[in-house]
Amino acid sequence: MLENLSHTIRQQRKQRGWSQKKLAELCKLDRTTIGAFERNDYQDLGIRKVERILSVLGMTLCCESVGLPTLDDLKSAKNHV
Repeated sequence: MLENLSHTIRQQRKQRGWSQKKLAELCKLDRTTIGAFERNDYQDLGIRKVERILSVLGMTLCCESVGLPTLDDLKSAKNHV
C-alpha cells in the first residue's frame, strides 16, 4: 500500500518535470526526505510530511475499507459452524 503511494508521488513529480529538490523546496522539506519517501523508507516520515507533499501535488490521502470481517461477522460465522 505504501509502495503505491511512493510510486504515485514519484510519478506525479516526474509528470510535472520536477526534480526531488524542486518538490522538496515547494514542500519546505529536505531533498533527502523526498528521496527516502520515493524509496519506501518511512523511518522519519510522519503523516504531516506526507500531507504536505500531497498538497503541493494537488492530491489528498484517502482511506478505504479492505473488506476485513468485523467482530460480529466472525461471531456469526462461528455460530454457523
